[in-house]
Amino acid sequence: MTDIAHDFHKMSVEEVLNLLKTNLSLGLKQSEVESRLKQYGYNEVPEKKTYTIVKFAKKFWGLTAWMLEAIIILAFILGKYVDLYTVTALLILNSALGFIQEQRASKAVELLKSKLQVTARVLRDGVWKLISSRELVPGDVVRIRAGDFVPADVKVVVGEVWVDQSALTGESMEIEKKQGDILYSGSVIRRGEATGVIVLTGIKTYFGRTVQLVQVARP
Repeated sequence: MTDIAHDFHKMSVEEVLNLLKTNLSLGLKQSEVESRLKQYGYNEVPEKKTYTIVKFAKKFWGLTAWMLEAIIILAFILGKYVDLYTVTALLILNSALGFIQEQRASKAVELLKSKLQVTARVLRDGVWKLISSRELVPGDVVRIRAGDFVPADVKVVVGEVWVDQSALTGESMEIEKKQGDILYSGSVIRRGEATGVIVLTGIKTYFGRTVQLVQVARP
């Protein structure tokens, strides 16, 4: 299958189905699913685990920290202890604030990722099944109803839904999505029902890119 780095917003439903080699009546075969899992990986956002003490120690490493540390050393050499204490306090405060903001960002990542820990209705080998959203691959045919979290980026094939995607885009109003539109992973279906084909999974989704930006964010 061709690399799926395409603008699915502009592509028609027929073009997407042809590109992903998807049969709307049968869905993907299990052999195709296994092949695509190897190619694209699981529908999840990997996270690098770091010890808390290491995260805090890293706040004393960097251009700003080096400048303050250089001033502290210079103040000590010159015997300017008031400046030494003041800059030391600033260094610790700066590091602590950076660490707290990073911890908040990590919690936001966990909250966003938890939305992917859901099941999805998917058509495989001509049979509708409930599976973990982690096992979805590009080309899977899925059905989404009111109350569902969208498990991956989905191109709507049939039906109309109203979605709440405020957590991703900041839009407070429900957005209508119909045939040809893209449903973003992590958004919530408020009304309606639709069948669609998954176009992007994991870190390739709008949700995944958002999580990655949060992970690399710096104060």
